[in-house]
Amino acid sequence: MPTQSLRERLLREVVLADGAMGTMLQRAGLPPGHCTEEWNLSHPEAVGAIHRAYVEAGAQLLETNTLGANRINLSRHGLGERVAEVNAAAVKLALAEARTERLVLASVGPLGRLLEPWGDLSREQAFEVFLEQIAAQVEAGADGVCIETFGVLEEALEAVRAADRAGAPSIACTMTFDTGGRTYMGVTAERAVQELRGGGAHVVGANCGGGPDTILAAVQEMHRVAPDEPLIAQPNAGKPRLAAAQTLFDLTPEAMAGYVPALLAAGVRLIGGCCGSTPEHIRALASALGR
Repeated sequence: MPTQSLRERLLREVVLADGAMGTMLQRAGLPPGHCTEEWNLSHPEAVGAIHRAYVEAGAQLLETNTLGANRINLSRHGLGERVAEVNAAAVKLALAEARTERLVLASVGPLGRLLEPWGDLSREQAFEVFLEQIAAQVEAGADGVCIETFGVLEEALEAVRAADRAGAPSIACTMTFDTGGRTYMGVTAERAVQELRGGGAHVVGANCGGGPDTILAAVQEMHRVAPDEPLIAQPNAGKPRLAAAQTLFDLTPEAMAGYVPALLAAGVRLIGGCCGSTPEHIRALASALGR
């Protein structure tokens, strides 16, 4: 494991993360509706090749193929009893390509069920599900976790609490904001940065959403209220659109790279891509960062 934590490293330098995993797995032949995380077991060579492509593009940080690798989501695909196996396999695949000079963060996404009082899942149940997943990731050797794509602050905070209990060396947490600067549950960027940092996240920011414009607005607001925080920005490759039953993203690598100066000015120190982004987008970001 690298000697520096993610936060320590971001306080010293800008770090380039990787891009989308699901987009690249679809290119590799992942069937529609198939469990993305199951490919850690059945198609490890495909997952490893994606990590390798991002490393070759310049990524200094890799995220594992585990966004939905929790018991609730995996149970929908008959994999509920293989949480530890799926997560451990994913971490080992990323570590094999990262070698020793790059960070590997284990991706942790929403559970797919709403917490009480909006749904039927208690906060303690959510905590236990997150803890099972993250404990397996930490045990497998991940340098930390990236709790990402959350719209419900209370759910994100339970994931952060679980990461702390599991002993994750670094805890990053990003939320997804819509146009207007709020998540789909009405959480503002200002509230997110304050409560997530107060709840134990080491680094916070924004990911996914409508593209770089949405991400930029969110991190600018975070930077306004927390100017000393090193922030994370991982935008989609533009706004998603449907065509022939497929979700497409049209933002070119060069256009995404054009946002780098504004993101840096907004306090962003970890830059990468989310849905629709590819190694070509990461290579363009690397060029914009002078790598």
